[in-house]
Amino acid sequence: METIYETLCTSIDALCTQYRGEGIRKIKFGTSYLGRTIPALQLGEGSHRLLYLGGMTGSIRIGALLLQFARDYVQAQQSGMRVAGIDISYLRHTRSITVVPMLNVDGAVLRCDGQDDHNPLLPRLLTMLSANNADIQNNGTGNPFAHWVCSGRGVDLRCNFDADFTGAMTHSHGIGGAGFPGMHPESEPECAAVANFLRGAATTDLVLVFGDGTDEEDYGGGRIGWCGSDHRTRSLAQILAKDIDGRGYETDSVGRCGSLGSWYRGLHAGPLLNITLPRDPAPDTEDASQGSDTQDDDRCAHLHALLSHNCSSPGDTLLCAALALQYGKLRKMMFHGAVL
Repeated sequence: METIYETLCTSIDALCTQYRGEGIRKIKFGTSYLGRTIPALQLGEGSHRLLYLGGMTGSIRIGALLLQFARDYVQAQQSGMRVAGIDISYLRHTRSITVVPMLNVDGAVLRCDGQDDHNPLLPRLLTMLSANNADIQNNGTGNPFAHWVCSGRGVDLRCNFDADFTGAMTHSHGIGGAGFPGMHPESEPECAAVANFLRGAATTDLVLVFGDGTDEEDYGGGRIGWCGSDHRTRSLAQILAKDIDGRGYETDSVGRCGSLGSWYRGLHAGPLLNITLPRDPAPDTEDASQGSDTQDDDRCAHLHALLSHNCSSPGDTLLCAALALQYGKLRKMMFHGAVL
């Protein structure tokens, strides 16, 4: 079976080929530590610039959600229909939306496929996991990386930015663990790609960073947080939170040590909102209590089908249905945010 990264690239290529001429094109966002191209989609050609960023922890369902957003965009563009009341032709000519479905492509391969033949550090990472039994929670799947949230060399991309990096190092539990920030800010090429993109223009009108609820409290719906304290960001957070489920939003004027949000606020370049999805047993942490090799293979097949939007088995269909329910809560917010 191809890796989850290969499935992602194949899905993006197929989407761009099918809807060529509808305001979508594939771009290279950056390169991972292991040399993999980080693929992204460019939607529209307008002067207002937006970034929808997902997969900092290698979450497959985040990647699937952002690919579904791109599908909705191009399908509506082709048919002339509105999405959430938004005229897609207007979006195409006034907005340029960069969609990065999966920033942490190396980590996604470990998290989904359980191994990576291209990673020379794999024995070292396995040793680190074995040294910390708390990190080996594979739900019987046989994959020691089932709950992996770091990059291909054990750095948590969520805290590799230049914002109180000393504090991030102080709270770190070491390589391979959640919160390990690396040896210096932007040491990881994935994070450097994000920082360079955001430095590359005077203003990015909106940045939405999608997380999968890893190491977060379990929320019944989506959550918008890490908003900062400026009036425009707070207003956007309040409006978009109502689009999700009306629960409101959370603010943190300080933010996490080493986080993208904390670093980005220092640029004063535009609003950044973190969208935290509720934890869900599927597809990343589905029940696999039997622990058989066959079940592990089935789980990987389901994840690949979810990302490629090619549901052929009952298990695939259930996962796609779970994603659809989750996406239904975020769809309006994602399109509404693009025009605010």
